[in-house]
Amino acid sequence: MAKKNYGLVRMVSILAVLALFAVSGMVLVNIGVLVYKNIAESNLENYQLRTSLSYVKTKINQADEAGLVVLKDTDKGEALVLSEEIGGDIIDTVIYYYDGSVREFTHSHSDSFNPEDGFEIIKVDDFSIKQEGDNLIKLSAKDKDGDTETLYTAVRTGM
Repeated sequence: MAKKNYGLVRMVSILAVLALFAVSGMVLVNIGVLVYKNIAESNLENYQLRTSLSYVKTKINQADEAGLVVLKDTDKGEALVLSEEIGGDIIDTVIYYYDGSVREFTHSHSDSFNPEDGFEIIKVDDFSIKQEGDNLIKLSAKDKDGDTETLYTAVRTGM
């Protein structure tokens, strides 16, 4: 009878070790999933910050002609107005922050600007456009964690 109990104890011990191994494996997998999720979310937020700044800088560089890059105060904050002449008509592209995202609105110079009409470029928690000196523009974007990215760009032809 002692031999039967010994076999049973051995079997229970082996099953306990296997169960402990399985539980440990599941815990490690769950920890790995959480770490990966945090890294992916952080990368997405950094991407959104950098992309918002890069997008606006590229638009400024494309429109960099004398008098065609202007910062205007609106009731919703600063807006960047990039103008160009097409077929004798002046077209304004307005880039601004509204309702949690960087937006762009293109319209004829004679038409009025309504922030709700622009299309969303990218979501960020805060975005600002400020003029620093005669030809320097400071672009800042902030995410939900409070991390801020700042980019300075020079308007070579002056503002």
